[in-house]
Amino acid sequence: MQKRSQKKLTALGIALSSVLLAVISLLTPASLAVELKGGFEIVQLADMKWDESSDRVQQKILYGNPTEEGLYIIRVRFPAGGTSRPHFHSQDRFVTVIEGVWNAGTDASHDMAATTPIPAGGFMLHPAGAVHYDGSRGGPVVVEIRGFGPVSTTSVDIQP
Repeated sequence: MQKRSQKKLTALGIALSSVLLAVISLLTPASLAVELKGGFEIVQLADMKWDESSDRVQQKILYGNPTEEGLYIIRVRFPAGGTSRPHFHSQDRFVTVIEGVWNAGTDASHDMAATTPIPAGGFMLHPAGAVHYDGSRGGPVVVEIRGFGPVSTTSVDIQP
C-alpha cells in the first residue's frame, strides 16, 4: 500500500500543470482557519491575502488536501491576463467563480479568444480526463475548486 501511495505521489509531482507549478502562496487550512468550539472552522476573506504584485497563478487550500484521499476545497487566483496551459485532471473538479470573469476553454488550443466567459457566481464542471485551459482575459479572477483526492493534473501540448 505504501509503495502504491509513493508511486501516486511521484506521478502527481511529475504530472502537475503550469497552474499548480506557478503556485506562489500555498497555505494549509490551519494557517487560514480559526477553530471554534465543536470543531467548527472559519476562514475569513480578509485572511486570504493574495500577492497583488505577482504575475503568477496563486493557490490556497481551504480544506483537505488534493494529494490525499477525501474532499478538498482550494481557491485559485489568476492575475490580470494570467492563464493555465491546456491540461486535464484525473478526477472531476467543480469550479465556482468567486470574483471577476473567468474564461474557460474546452480543448487544447489555448486560444483565449475562443473561451467562454463565466462571471462571479458562475459554475463549471471539469470532467475527469477532459482537456481544458482557463484564466483571465481582463482583471484578476478568483475561483473555488472542489473535488475528491487524490487528484493529478497532466499538462498537454498546445494544439492549433
